[in-house]
Amino acid sequence: MDKNLLEDILKFKQRKESFCLVSKAQSTDTHIVSLKESSNSPLSSYIKKAIKEDKLLLIEEDSEEWIINPFNPPVKLIIVGAVHVAQSLALMAENLDFEVTIIDPREAFAQQERFPNNKVICAWPEDAFNDLDLDSRTAVVTLTHEPNLDDVALKKSIKSQCFYVGALGSRKTHQKRIGRFLEDGIDEQSIERINGPIGLPINAQTPGEIAISIMAEIISALRYQKESIKELRENWNNR
Repeated sequence: MDKNLLEDILKFKQRKESFCLVSKAQSTDTHIVSLKESSNSPLSSYIKKAIKEDKLLLIEEDSEEWIINPFNPPVKLIIVGAVHVAQSLALMAENLDFEVTIIDPREAFAQQERFPNNKVICAWPEDAFNDLDLDSRTAVVTLTHEPNLDDVALKKSIKSQCFYVGALGSRKTHQKRIGRFLEDGIDEQSIERINGPIGLPINAQTPGEIAISIMAEIISALRYQKESIKELRENWNNR
């Protein structure tokens, strides 16, 4: 591989920017197109599609075959509430190569030894979220059941580019949450971005089972490219 190309690849990876290696099928010449620069490329729509779907594309354009190979930074999972479900969820996410961040202002919960491989922030969400990049490769999950913790994180998340936002709690709890948000002037379309009650309906009971249902829903949102997967919930019994 060309040394300059390799150096550019390393730079993009260090900056955690999405990019594609683009080449003609019958040529060894390869160039980089970043997501930020993709609008200037004649293959713009394909580059954006490859990055969005995280999948190599072989396409034909102007009688030429092109290989578009995407490279994305790791998917991020931000968990508000360092509870038992969070421990199981963080471990599963790690195994799927997610970068996990735990946020909880309660010192008894936000202990590094409980999440040895993750970034743990002992702070209130209104402070912690100011320093977080909630981009399109980010999922946010709230697990505390405490409106003074969950609501702030959810409000910031639904205004961001996060691909998934979920909140733990019963249907009754979620209806109360919706009522609070409407009273605060948040529009229904934004509120609908919140997947609640969180997780696919697999009748999960234990913290580990709940974590599985949440992780499955996050993956569904990532791969289906849908912020709220009501269709999957509604059709669950038919699957």
